[in-house]
Amino acid sequence: SEESRNDRLQRQYSISEATYEAIFQKQDGRCAICKCRQHYQRLSVDHDHKTGMVRGLLCTNCNRGLGRFFDSSLRLRAAAAYIEKAIETWTRVSSKAENEVKNEAVGS
Repeated sequence: SEESRNDRLQRQYSISEATYEAIFQKQDGRCAICKCRQHYQRLSVDHDHKTGMVRGLLCTNCNRGLGRFFDSSLRLRAAAAYIEKAIETWTRVSSKAENEVKNEAVGS
């Protein structure tokens, strides 16, 4: 027979369906990271793979994202710094190119 959701939650995360619902309500039904509402499926239980401690509920994208970074806050901070630097660089390069095009038009 198919395992009940409560049994699976208990076996995998040591929480009950009631605990899941309490966390869900505390997070206002939203992903703990991006705050989106995931309408097509339930939020995933995020947990520390070393300790088993449940951290919260996440949407599929955020849950997979953490996994891809091996739950490493150091890697996540490095990725955020990389994105911020790339945006800053792109904005600077884009503005410079735009000004050059304007200057060429004026000089024509």
